[in-house]
Amino acid sequence: MRPFIMQKGFTLVEVLVALLIVAVTLGAGIRALTQATDLSGALDRRMIARWVAEDHIALLRAQQSLPKEGQIEGQVNQAGLSLIWSETSEKLANSPFLKITVRVREDKPDATQLVQIAAFILQSPP
Repeated sequence: MRPFIMQKGFTLVEVLVALLIVAVTLGAGIRALTQATDLSGALDRRMIARWVAEDHIALLRAQQSLPKEGQIEGQVNQAGLSLIWSETSEKLANSPFLKITVRVREDKPDATQLVQIAAFILQSPP
């Protein structure tokens, strides 16, 4: 009779545990990658919306004519996105400045606001 010989290698249980660890790790990695990709797309949309708002305020300043008080809206296509901008103008009490607030959102039903920028334009010297 031959004596029991120890063979080198892994048992089936050890291999299954190792595969389980690899599967969980890969799943977490894929989920993190997906979230990073989604976040990147959202940041791109916000950046483009900020450009639209800043361009609108720069245009108002360049025209050197004061907008009327109230709210107006418009649509613009920028970098493949269809965006709606909304401008609200209001006089400030006891101030020579006009407050302009520009909000930008996507042109979709129930779209949330991507960006809001406020600027102050001098109406007349004090």
